[in-house]
Amino acid sequence: MNRYDFERARKLYPGKKRNLEQEWANFEKKYRRSLDKICPLLTPAIEAQIAYRATTKDWCPPWKHFATWINGGWWTEEIPQTKKPKPNRCVICDNTDVTHSTDGKGWCCWRLDCKEAFARM
Repeated sequence: MNRYDFERARKLYPGKKRNLEQEWANFEKKYRRSLDKICPLLTPAIEAQIAYRATTKDWCPPWKHFATWINGGWWTEEIPQTKKPKPNRCVICDNTDVTHSTDGKGWCCWRLDCKEAFARM
């Protein structure tokens, strides 16, 4: 199963690769004691890195060679999280075009029915 997981991750990896036999031998030699732990982590890590690169507007370095990615243990790389603040929403209609907040009740939008309902709260 380990080799299958490794091969699946290798096929998914978008960077340059050597042949499967060389890369598996290198991986097996370097991580022989922890193959059972590492192999299931490879594919999700590559998928996360691909997804991050597809959605970020930040500069990303080119993909490493697969052997470099494996030897460096890059499947453990932390993917930066976007820290966008959530927009304020109207507590009545969930609209994001809010104008004010009072008395800790939350935000209210500009619509008259929302203002009336907000006043009754």
